[in-house]
Amino acid sequence: MTQKTIGEWTWNTEVLWKKIVQTGDNDCWAWIGSRGPQTNLFGVRKSGKPQMTQARRILYRDVYNEDCDDLQIKHTCGDPYCMNWHHFDVRPNHRRFYSDGTLRGTRVKQDETQGLRQAKLVKVREEKWWQR
Repeated sequence: MTQKTIGEWTWNTEVLWKKIVQTGDNDCWAWIGSRGPQTNLFGVRKSGKPQMTQARRILYRDVYNEDCDDLQIKHTCGDPYCMNWHHFDVRPNHRRFYSDGTLRGTRVKQDETQGLRQAKLVKVREEKWWQR
């Protein structure tokens, strides 16, 4: 068994690749593993605990050897079950950040100590960056 770990994620890379049917470089590659309502699923361990996650996120980690927790991975082909990483559209996950680039969940403590919490939260709501 070939275990691979990136960040807090661990998976069996041999099992991952056995569940992908590769055809041509430009074709969609079929996922023959577990499927959820809108995505393919793969069993991994996060922080030592077993769980199911999107197979395309584990494939991204496996191919590029980097974490993708702060990224959105969508498909340019429109097939949510495609596993050809050439079809991945990878972008920063703006839902995890405030409009000024601060990671969500980290600002409250900073703002309370600086007395700016309310002003910044009002500013974020007014900008409505999530509707861009």
